Amino acid sequence: MEKVKEREVLINRSQMLEIAKEHRLFVSLGTIHRWANEPNFPLVVGKEGKHLLYSQSDFSKFLNQRLRKLQDEH
Repeated sequence: MEKVKEREVLINRSQMLEIAKEHRLFVSLGTIHRWANEPNFPLVVGKEGKHLLYSQSDFSKFLNQRLRKLQDEH
């Protein structure tokens, strides 16, 4: 696991769904789990109980890359 900056916001995969909706990308939790197996998905930076935690800024960057890729394909 990586060291986290002091003021960085950490999110779990369920919260990723809400962020994706804010970016107007409507995906399921299964899609998030599938993306987590891709090499460019943000790395796990913490663990709270049974939930893996990720950097919110890294996930937003990932979503922007994903959206650009989708736009380029269409």
